[in-house]
Amino acid sequence: MFHEPSLRKSAQDGTLSRAVLFGIFGLSSRFSKNQAIRGQGHVWSAVARKLVRDDLEHASVENIQACILVGNICLADSQPDSESIFFALANRMAELLKLSIPNPANDAITSEINRRVWWSLYMIDRWGSAGLGLARQIHLGADAPQLPMDEVHFRKLSLSNSSEMLANWKPGIWSHMITLAQIFGDIQDLNRMLVEDEAWEEDQIESRVLSLAEELTSFERDLPPTMGFSSENLGFQQKQGVGRAFVALHLGYHHYATLLYYQYLDQRRPSTPTKRIFTERCKYHAIAFCELISTSAKQGDSEALHNVVGHMTVVSSSVLLHTLLLGDDEELPMARQRLESNFQFLVRLRDIWPSVDLMMKRLITFQNECLRTSQQGTHRFDKWMLKFLLQHALSLDEKDVSQSDGESLRQVYVEDERLLQRSRVTESIICARQQTI
Repeated sequence: MFHEPSLRKSAQDGTLSRAVLFGIFGLSSRFSKNQAIRGQGHVWSAVARKLVRDDLEHASVENIQACILVGNICLADSQPDSESIFFALANRMAELLKLSIPNPANDAITSEINRRVWWSLYMIDRWGSAGLGLARQIHLGADAPQLPMDEVHFRKLSLSNSSEMLANWKPGIWSHMITLAQIFGDIQDLNRMLVEDEAWEEDQIESRVLSLAEELTSFERDLPPTMGFSSENLGFQQKQGVGRAFVALHLGYHHYATLLYYQYLDQRRPSTPTKRIFTERCKYHAIAFCELISTSAKQGDSEALHNVVGHMTVVSSSVLLHTLLLGDDEELPMARQRLESNFQFLVRLRDIWPSVDLMMKRLITFQNECLRTSQQGTHRFDKWMLKFLLQHALSLDEKDVSQSDGESLRQVYVEDERLLQRSRVTESIICARQQTI
């Protein structure tokens, strides 16, 4: 969203929007190891919010950027209504400025910034609207701008080399994320359709799942050689300064695939070879997500520490819970290890983003519901499940009994002694992680 050399120069010259400057301060302070700087974060965030509110009647690219920064601050602080309002304001400003339409008068840097801002709004709309259970505001049409250029090229872009850079244009990680987000939107629509339909046409559902599965497979297959996931490519992208974005791309891929197949964890579904295959695919992608989190942590300076990765980790963990509660005995040790690893990562994210605490509580509520409904079948794909999977910005109430801590797990009535014993494994993991606060 920002051209780093231009941003730094504007900051040094004193020409950078103060709302943008304090928005950057407010967000970046969360990652500082200096407690004094971290302590000032809420002050800078408050200043950014006031500056944005004071200049709302002025539509500009910098004000759009400031709204996005402040919206993310609200997301981090579990203020979903404010988050949505700031993002909606940014969308409206972009419409007023006709940001999606190229302006021949703009230089190469300005044009690319405008493109990246517009696509940032698109990505936010895909995630933010789902997170609050709201309708999307941005729909792709013929006037959608060109995809963003490669991140490394963008960083090196200058007025003196723009012709050369544009001649060698190639898509970057952000472009591939956008392509994935389009598939994500279709997966969201499918899942909403499933919970709204009273009767499921299994053949039609299977056909749609297979179609989306092929889109995901084609996406992965068609990635450039340096974009497919491998330890070598991770090292390469890290040296390019985009290791975290590279990891985020592949986390997104596995998360979207997990959501596509998640419906097949529902034990009410007909037991067919297709269901078994799709169930295993769901578990595979949830495990791959977990392994990627661990791999990036070991690599150093390549972890994807975005707020929404917390929700993605919770969804991955819910699949691991399915294995812990219902899987074969030989699957349990590794499932437990992976779930513990996920919780360790969530605790780390919570230190940066307080809203991750809500996400962790959603997972605890989810487990309790699995135990409570164990006799009827866990992971039932209904409106409650849809809220768990997509509406990450909202709290998750139990369908029947409310709870919020590990102690209440002991009060859940479970007739199946084997299931009860397994539930204590997950309870011990959750309680151990809560004690690290």
